[in-house]
Amino acid sequence: MSHRYRWFLLAGVVVALLSGCLSTLPTNIDVNGPLPATLPPLAQTLRASAVPTLLPSASVTVAPVITHTVTAVLIVATPQPPTVVPPTPTIPPAPTLVLPTLPSLSPEERWRAQQLERQIFATPRSYNTKRSELYWYDPVNQQKVLLGILNGDFMVQATFTFRENGQLALEVPYEVNRGYGITALSPAVLERIRAAGYSDWIETFVFLTPEVQPR
Repeated sequence: MSHRYRWFLLAGVVVALLSGCLSTLPTNIDVNGPLPATLPPLAQTLRASAVPTLLPSASVTVAPVITHTVTAVLIVATPQPPTVVPPTPTIPPAPTLVLPTLPSLSPEERWRAQQLERQIFATPRSYNTKRSELYWYDPVNQQKVLLGILNGDFMVQATFTFRENGQLALEVPYEVNRGYGITALSPAVLERIRAAGYSDWIETFVFLTPEVQPR
């Protein structure tokens, strides 16, 4: 039997009982007041059963409560690392090359630097040659310059080894454009002699060869 049918049957019984009992109730009873002590047992029963009770066989179906689980997704933004700009490489300045300062030499000192193992005679000595080249060392341009050819006797005041070629040489004093028949020096040579600080006399030399003999 369905639940709805049971409820209809129970409601019909209650209505039938109430309609029969109400006709026998005294008219002077306050409906809202307390029941008299002499109330018939049936009335007590009806009042007590006015509240419907569920039959033991009745079952109540409880609808399941559907719960919705809301999953919160926490999105954590990973901070991006700051962009690191590499430093511009600094090129160190090139070290300044400091050259040692060479002592400033005079024309005389430069000429003497070319004369290795120079030996001065106590008095000038006379030498003779049939043909020898007479040279002058230009200390400004630092090179030997051919002045002319010696022929005959000439005076020597020292001996030395010429640094440039390692040959033995004789130091010969020479009067510019007058001595030993060499009297036609070019203007260019004369200008170089003046630029070196000389005027009338200069020191010249001849290489010591078999053609050169002491007197």
